[in-house]
Amino acid sequence: MRLPLLAALLAVLAAASAACSSPVPTVTPPAAPGATNPVPAADAPEPAAEPVPAPDPPRAIGPFELPFDGKRTVYFAVPPSRGRHRVIANLHGLCNPPGYACGYWTAAGSERGFLVCPSGNSTCGPGAYNAPTWTEGDEAIDRDLERAVATVDGEYPGEMTREGAVLTGFSRGAYAAAHIASLHPGRWRYLLLTEADVPLDARTLRAAGVRAVALVAGEIGSQIAGERRTYERLKSQGFPVRLWVMPRAGHYYSANIDDIMREALDWLVRSDEAPDADAQ
Repeated sequence: MRLPLLAALLAVLAAASAACSSPVPTVTPPAAPGATNPVPAADAPEPAAEPVPAPDPPRAIGPFELPFDGKRTVYFAVPPSRGRHRVIANLHGLCNPPGYACGYWTAAGSERGFLVCPSGNSTCGPGAYNAPTWTEGDEAIDRDLERAVATVDGEYPGEMTREGAVLTGFSRGAYAAAHIASLHPGRWRYLLLTEADVPLDARTLRAAGVRAVALVAGEIGSQIAGERRTYERLKSQGFPVRLWVMPRAGHYYSANIDDIMREALDWLVRSDEAPDADAQ
């Protein structure tokens, strides 16, 4: 009788032990009236990201043309991005249209500002394909240039600035550019003169508010010797100047003129920080 009783007792103890070790389900208490059960943090949805506005697509740089004085036009290129950009003006040479004097480096010009190139007051006639030329004096060219700048400015209000403005010129246009800068001290901070043996000295340039001069000459042209002398003179006077030589070019642009102008423009606007740059 003892063995059956002992076995029964062991069976009861085993059943009680199994019941105590079984997992007990968790019961979520019911929500109070009007309340909702909170979502566990691990299952909460990610907050929606703030939309990022897409940048404005680059605009076409041109070149474009607008009338500014009767039948005359101003040839120009614009920066691909909207905003405030410096004026980079160019004066072409004799019988030398803006489409050449500016057209071969519109990419470099537009990357650094508004490239504005008025056509001359006269033409060279049918024999020269009626190419624009200058028959007026520098003071009149100066007035024409300002009207051309104002015409482009009117198309892009609030985007053009004269701060750090660059005045460039090719041949006859380069001679006019140097004189025009002296007429308005501080208006044209930088000069870029191509294929022109313009007599320059540091005293006159500083009086005009010019901070630096870039010279460009053809390797086989007639102006390079004079431009080298001007470079040496200005350098000896402590004035920021640099000379670029167009390879295998005469009184015309070399094939790499866009790269030369890009480098020259970059150097000009940095010249206050590096006035002793060597010639190339």
